[in-house]
Amino acid sequence: MPRLGAKVCLLRCSLLSSLLLLLLRIHETEQNSYCQQIITERHLAELEELADTQMQHPGRVSFKFIDKMQLNDSICYVKAAFPLMGKILERTEFKENSSNARKMQTVRRMYNHIDESVEPCIREEDEEERMLSQMCFKEFTTSPYEMLVLVKDFFQDIKRLLQNQETFEKDCSRVYRRACPGPKKAGSSPEQRRKEPPAREGRQEPLIYITVASVVAVLLATGGLLFYKYKSRVLERPLEDGSCDPEEPERRALQGARECSELETQDL
Repeated sequence: MPRLGAKVCLLRCSLLSSLLLLLLRIHETEQNSYCQQIITERHLAELEELADTQMQHPGRVSFKFIDKMQLNDSICYVKAAFPLMGKILERTEFKENSSNARKMQTVRRMYNHIDESVEPCIREEDEEERMLSQMCFKEFTTSPYEMLVLVKDFFQDIKRLLQNQETFEKDCSRVYRRACPGPKKAGSSPEQRRKEPPAREGRQEPLIYITVASVVAVLLATGGLLFYKYKSRVLERPLEDGSCDPEEPERRALQGARECSELETQDL
């Protein structure tokens, strides 16, 4: 009897585990089915129409987003970019009561439905993932058309992943560490990088002037010393036979004066 009781208990435990797994799978299937129905082809078509109406817009827009090619991981790309997409949709405005404004409102509602379920379709990042994903943020400056095409492609990526039964449970911390070295320091934009070299040159100019002045002073001092030594050697060198005597002009002058005196005496 004890053995039979143990077998019955084991059977009951196995049946209970199987039932729990079955219920979990049914729940996941229902949840995934619900998420798949949120992003419809109509939403994607409306986003494409919004982009087409902006094709001739001359302006540029700036926004923070994720470089999909750099991250090279569709699941982590969606998880990192999902909060940023909400900010893009909030600031994308059209003329009030226009057809484009109504389409954008529909897209905003669709975005909110993805995250408003008891179990969100895209699992929210934990604290570590969130901090690491922020290192992947980049500043984009594009035309309104390119921005809206990016929005449409983003929701299309989510729809495709949901159709492939993706639950977004993946921990992306390692992917963020590998692909995103960190945010760039302030002043690293192309415009600021172009301004940096003149600033460095300006700081180097005083040093260049001081160096040149020092070299000139050393050269002058060396030249003066060499000239002094040369002059000293000339003055100290003994007079050779037949060489010019520095006092010779003076002696000749005195001799001429004497000769003139003697001639005057003779005449008297």
